[in-house]
Amino acid sequence: MTANPITKVETNRLMAPVARFGRMALAVSGGPDSLALLHLGGDFARRHGLATPVVLTVDHDLRPGSRAEAETVARLAEELELTHAILTWRHGPIRNGLQAIAREARYDLMAAYCSSHNIPALATAHHLDDQAETFLMRLKRGSGLDGLAAIPEEGNWSGLTLLRPLLDVPKARLIATTTAAGLSPVSDPSNIDPRFERVRLRGAMAMLAELGLTPEAIALSARRLRRARSALEATVDAFLNAHSERSPAGYASVSMPALLSVPEDVGLRALARLVAAVGGSNRPVRLAKLEALFEGLRARDVRAQTLGRCQIVPVDDRLAVFREHRTSSLPKVKLQPGHRLLWDNRFCIDLGDREPETVTVEALGKARAGTLAHGEGGLQRVPRLAACTMPACRFGDGRVLLPDLGLGGVAPEPRRDGGFDCRATFLWGVRSV
Repeated sequence: MTANPITKVETNRLMAPVARFGRMALAVSGGPDSLALLHLGGDFARRHGLATPVVLTVDHDLRPGSRAEAETVARLAEELELTHAILTWRHGPIRNGLQAIAREARYDLMAAYCSSHNIPALATAHHLDDQAETFLMRLKRGSGLDGLAAIPEEGNWSGLTLLRPLLDVPKARLIATTTAAGLSPVSDPSNIDPRFERVRLRGAMAMLAELGLTPEAIALSARRLRRARSALEATVDAFLNAHSERSPAGYASVSMPALLSVPEDVGLRALARLVAAVGGSNRPVRLAKLEALFEGLRARDVRAQTLGRCQIVPVDDRLAVFREHRTSSLPKVKLQPGHRLLWDNRFCIDLGDREPETVTVEALGKARAGTLAHGEGGLQRVPRLAACTMPACRFGDGRVLLPDLGLGGVAPEPRRDGGFDCRATFLWGVRSV
């Protein structure tokens, strides 16, 4: 049966969730799925008076033709009067887990771009067939509720909202939409490379469909499991609101008696939520490690340990979570006046446009954190383990000032001419993709 292109009426329904953001970016690789998103997203924004979407293409630099493909997308976007940016992934040799590592890098690059350009949402072209493939891949690995819920309609990556408006649309209809719009997709050889699990599974889908395991049936199961997960996450939200403390300085604590009194899955999810936010990692902590931590707490074997780029430390009857302090893992990034950046996947930092010079944003460090003991207001209450991993701004002459963290304190070394126009906002949102 020939698939029909997506109509304008359907587009209005599918793209409606993006309208609440006003401005969005579109992730477009150049394949038929993402070109359909390019066409539909641009058309929807024009017809509804929304800001013109920004088109982002990631050049993974893994094969000779990748740059030319990205430039092809740039020309298509220009023809449609859409702003386009090519984001290049700089990397060394990659031996294992290429697709997973490339995926993380892709989202990191797009999140950083969106953060620096004040774009709150990114739409991707994931579709119904992707959903079914993801479900089966995770079923093969023995995944639980979270894994089998597969791809959510809305997720989060380092403060960036991820939207999948086409998740219930079969791939065939996206191809038909791209063809009807007169757009010519690029061909990515990795999509037919049998070394990759998703490609091998894609080749078996026709046989599964003959047994009744159609993409539509599989996606329906995933949708129902997502509904159950949402209910569980609402319980976790309520638990954390009642029993945890989360500081704008980027650390958290939770009541251990409360943690051990709730159903284990709620407790595990609460811990996972805090570790993901404080650690700033977009890679989820392995469930087995969380379970081991939880069992240790139940057995009263409460010791400081590291997990998910965090230090987890017992403090009286609470469990405190701090970003692990390792100099090599904490970035140093230049920030120009009037610009914004995403630092360590945890803080969104804005430098005022009237500031006189570019600064280097880096971790405050253990030595400088000691000066907070003499600070005023909220800063002197920040534990040293948290203070040493807070962002600090270093000037060309070596002076270091802290941005405003919303704590009501002052920088350890105030500037002679008054206040320092820089603000750092910690991203406490749930990281889910």
